[in-house]
Amino acid sequence: MKKILILGGGFGGVFLAKKLFKASRKNFDIELISDNNYFVFQPLLPEVASGAINAEDAVSPLRKLLKGVKFRNAEIKDINLKNRKVLVLQGFRKRSHWIHFDHLVIALGQESNLDIVKGLREHAFTIRNLKDAYNIRNHILSCLELADVTKDQLLKKRLLNFVVIGGGFSGVETIGEIKEMVDRVINYYPNIHSEELQFHIVEYANRLLPELDETLGKYTKKVFLENKIIVHCESALLEVTGTGVYLDNEKIINTNTIISTIGSTVSKLISQSKFKLKKGKIITNENLQVSGYKNIWALGDCALVPNKKENEEKKIKTYAPPTAQFAVRQSLFLAENLILLESQKKLKPFKYQSKGSLASLGSRKGIGKIYGITVRGLFAWMIWRAFYLSFLPSFSTKIRVLLGWMLEFIIPRNAVMTDTYKRNNISYQYYKKGDIVFEEGMIADGFYIVKEGSFKNTYKKTVDGKIYTKIYKPEDHFGSRVILLGKRRTGTIVATQDSKVLKIDKNSFILINQNFPILNEYFSKYLPKEFIDLDLKIEK
Repeated sequence: MKKILILGGGFGGVFLAKKLFKASRKNFDIELISDNNYFVFQPLLPEVASGAINAEDAVSPLRKLLKGVKFRNAEIKDINLKNRKVLVLQGFRKRSHWIHFDHLVIALGQESNLDIVKGLREHAFTIRNLKDAYNIRNHILSCLELADVTKDQLLKKRLLNFVVIGGGFSGVETIGEIKEMVDRVINYYPNIHSEELQFHIVEYANRLLPELDETLGKYTKKVFLENKIIVHCESALLEVTGTGVYLDNEKIINTNTIISTIGSTVSKLISQSKFKLKKGKIITNENLQVSGYKNIWALGDCALVPNKKENEEKKIKTYAPPTAQFAVRQSLFLAENLILLESQKKLKPFKYQSKGSLASLGSRKGIGKIYGITVRGLFAWMIWRAFYLSFLPSFSTKIRVLLGWMLEFIIPRNAVMTDTYKRNNISYQYYKKGDIVFEEGMIADGFYIVKEGSFKNTYKKTVDGKIYTKIYKPEDHFGSRVILLGKRRTGTIVATQDSKVLKIDKNSFILINQNFPILNEYFSKYLPKEFIDLDLKIEK
C-alpha cells in the first residue's frame, strides 16, 4: 500500500484527502499533516471579525471532515526529498519525528508578507486565520469603548478611523463587513456620533477589484461612497506607524486600526527547499507534478499550475489563480492522477474554466460575474452566500451558517469583547517625527530600546520649577525607571526624528530584570546615576 503524505489542511489538502479516501482507500495509506486541527473557511473570516457569524461556524474539525484518513496535528519542519521523508515537531515539547512517504503532496498555501512596507508588520492586522478575525473584532470594540469615554479629541478621531489596505476581494469584503458591524453596534455608544466615524480602503491600482471588469470596480466604488466609505485608489502605501498611515500623495490617515490584505509570500519551508520557484510558487507541470519529480505534487496557493483550458483558448501560457474554487478543482484532478499513475495509465492535464467570481460589499450588496454574466446588488449578495454555502465542507457547518445568516435579519449584533487584544510581548514599533510615545501621568506600559532615530524626554514637574530634558539615541533606552520604581510617567517623550524602537512589555521586562542578575545590577546603578539631577514633585 502506497503512502500518500499531504502537507496542509486548507482547501486543496482537505478536498484531496476526502476524494482519495473515497475513490481508492484500499490502495493508499493517506495521512494529512497540519499545524491546526481544524479547517478554516477563509472567505467567511470577515464575517467572523464583524460578528455576523460565530467563529466556530467558519471552522470544521479536520478529524470530523477526514473520517478514515490519518491526521497528524504537527509543525512541518523539513522535507528530505532524497530519502522521501518529512520532519515534523509535535507534542508539548515539540519532539521531532520523521515520516516516510511514497507520494508527497504540498498544499501549504502562502503566508503574509508584511515586510513590503515599513511598519506594516509591526502595526497592521492581517485576516488569514481565526485568531486574526478575533483580534480585529476585539480591537475594534476596544476602540469604540475608549472613544465613548475619552476627552482627548485627537485620540477619539484616531480610534474612530478604520483603514483597510488592499482593494481586492479580501479588502472590499473586510471593509464592507466592518462598516456594517460598527453601524449596527454604534447605538450602544451614546457619545459616538455617526459623523465621527470614518472608514478607508486603500488600493494601489486605479480601481477597486482590479481582478474584475472595470465596470464592476466602478460599481463597487459607487456603493462604498454611498455607504460613506472613503476610497483611495492609485495610492501607494509608504509607511505605517501605530498612529497613522502614510500614502505617496502626501495623504496621512490618523488611525489606530490598520488591516492589511496585501502581501503574500511562499512559506519558509518551501523557500528553503530545493523546489524550482517562480513568482514565489512551486513550478508544476499540467499534471500537478512538481518540476523534476514524479512522486512530488503541489496544488493551491503555493503552486504555479498551468491551466490547459485557458492555454488552449487564449493561445498563451496561463496559470490557475490562487482561489478556493481552483484549489478544490485541482484536488480532484490530483486525486485522479495519483490513481492513474499507480495504474500506469496516462495522466490528465489540469483544465478548468472559472464559474465566476463574487464579492460581498456589506449592507446586503454584492458584485460579481457568473458564467460571463454580471450580477450586482442584493441578487449578487444572495448568490455569493449560496455559492460559499455550497463550498462549506460539512453539512452541520452549512446548517449553522445558514441559520446564523437568517437570524441576522432579526437579532442585533453582539458587542461583547471575548478578550482584550494584546500585541506581542516583544515587538518593533515605528514613530514619525513629532509622534508622542507617552505623556506624563500615564501608567508604564513597557521598556523601549532605541534602534533608529531619536527621542526627547521632557520633565516639567520638578521641585525647582526648571524643565529637565533628556535625549535618547540608538542603543539608548527609556521606561525602566517608571516600571522598576512603580510610579506613573513623570515626563513626556516625543520622537524628534522618524524612529524605530524595540518594545518589551511591562510584565515581561519585570520578569527578565528579576531573574537576570546582570540586568538587575545594571539598572540598580543606571537609575541613580542617570537621574541624579532630576528632582521631581511626587504626587501622593
